Amino acid sequence: MIKFEKLSGFSVKIISFLTAAFVGFASCQSSSQQVISGASSDMTSVYQASPEEKSEQANDQKNNPRNKKTNNTSESTPIKVEKKNTVYFGSISKDVMDEMQIASPAGISRGLNKMRKAEIEYTESEKVLYNITSRLMTLVWSREAPLADVPELNSVSAQGNNYLALIDSASKGVFEERKGEKDFFMTVLPALVVLSSSTNTDNYAKAEAALNAGLKIKRDSVLCNYLLGVLYKKQKQYEKALEYFDKATESNTVVFEILFEKSDVLIKLGRYDAVTKILDRLIVQYPSDIQILKLYAMASFEVGDYAKAESFASQVLQQNPSDLEFVLFRAKIFVETGEYLKASSLLDVYAKTYPTQHEYLLLRAKLQKEWNKNVSAAVTTIEKAISLYPKDSDIILYAAQLASETGYKISGRTGGQLADIILAKDPENIKGLQYSVQSSYNEANYAQAYSVSKKLMSVQNVPQSAVLMHIKVCLALKYNDEAWRYAAGLYERNPDDVDIIQYYIEVMIAIGRTQSASKLINSMLSANPSAILKSFLYYERSFLTSNESTMLSDLRSSLISNPRNSDALFRMYQIYFKRKDYRKAQYYLKQVVSLNPNDETYLRLNKELDQLVK
Repeated sequence: MIKFEKLSGFSVKIISFLTAAFVGFASCQSSSQQVISGASSDMTSVYQASPEEKSEQANDQKNNPRNKKTNNTSESTPIKVEKKNTVYFGSISKDVMDEMQIASPAGISRGLNKMRKAEIEYTESEKVLYNITSRLMTLVWSREAPLADVPELNSVSAQGNNYLALIDSASKGVFEERKGEKDFFMTVLPALVVLSSSTNTDNYAKAEAALNAGLKIKRDSVLCNYLLGVLYKKQKQYEKALEYFDKATESNTVVFEILFEKSDVLIKLGRYDAVTKILDRLIVQYPSDIQILKLYAMASFEVGDYAKAESFASQVLQQNPSDLEFVLFRAKIFVETGEYLKASSLLDVYAKTYPTQHEYLLLRAKLQKEWNKNVSAAVTTIEKAISLYPKDSDIILYAAQLASETGYKISGRTGGQLADIILAKDPENIKGLQYSVQSSYNEANYAQAYSVSKKLMSVQNVPQSAVLMHIKVCLALKYNDEAWRYAAGLYERNPDDVDIIQYYIEVMIAIGRTQSASKLINSMLSANPSAILKSFLYYERSFLTSNESTMLSDLRSSLISNPRNSDALFRMYQIYFKRKDYRKAQYYLKQVVSLNPNDETYLRLNKELDQLVK
């Protein structure tokens, strides 16, 4: 009996030990947060122990160190087990993802170098990331070499396929959004739609929001900054676009797309010096790239370097002779350089396809006025342009110029009225102010002309032509000291400029510096100047003598050099009219009228002279 009781007590101890061990093992295997209870609550022995054995079991359980931790469920400590990482690219190192989210050509290259391995070793997420960056290189950074050894995606999960589907949709002009939690690429890839040819402006606000959200994730992302620059450029927010292209520009790197777009924006903002600095870098790396050549041609044209502009334009047409945009642009260069025959032939080629294009009509009108000397035809052409493009500022400005210089009314408006259309929208428009001054001067409204011209003189980098016109206005108002101040300043800075020399001589004569004027005129005449300049010099010299015969001799020399010198013709009229030789006076005045058919002063004088001749 004693042996049996001892054996029974020993058996109970074994059962208790095994029970505690089993519960501890089950607790360790659990993958969720659990509370492990004492062994006695999980298993019940089939053996009914005696009171003494129960007391002994209780003491054993109390002293068992395993049971001390799990004896009371109310005092158990929960064990927390972390959930599995559900982020698709979560297994890829942060260093790699940082570079891929920068997403510049250099950033992608650095990221791939850190991730590179044998193709068989790539995980699905790494393959998908590799393919995303490969497509970015093709769609965004197309001038860079395409990625090599891109792992094939024979099969991919739905989540991985979502990224590639977003790129496909964006390239088709569709901004596709996916629900649920979004990482950097899920957020940004739909915004690639801004690079598509889609004209759906509804996408712009969505793309802007997506790209700004991307910058919150990766604030130095070149991809996000570049795409925002492209977006704002499309919206014609050029200052804002420039800001983001600057942010996208990495130091000591040349990324064609960023620098090209930045250059284009700078041209639109009129910052040509900054443009040429960028293009100088690009042309070294891409010497025959047609887009760079086009930008360089346009920038050179805007700064007045017509020789360089023509050189780049001809290189464009050598690569693509049928590029009508640059056929027209080259004609524009030749109009500015006065090579009207070359311009005319190019305009004829362009007109076969686009006879009513706005810039073509503008250049044709200029050619008719300057080369054909057919002001009436020029007016007809520009009126047609206004009827087709009533809000085109370039056309309205040229109409204002044409009306101001010739006295014609264009579409029923004077030069000043046409200039006012521009100034109503842009009160600081330099050309609009210039044509307003010219128109007021032609109408002999010198006070009004002076008021507007004085405003122009306060403008930084005021055009030389505006300063010369201001001198003319000052002379008309007898503000000789002011006229001299401006003329002397221009001549001091550029003594070889023919236009400046002419005004300088005119002012010297007006203020009584006749000896200096005579010395300069004779010096220039001895240097065999052009016919136009020679005509001007003889005309001005006629004011330096009181001898009428000498005066008439100089004026005849002036007209031999340039028979269309309206000033010399009018001065001949004045001399013969003063002599009361009305028929000779009429002979010269009629030529003045033919050159200025809309000048009301000349028309009135001619009508009065007709009465005297009768």
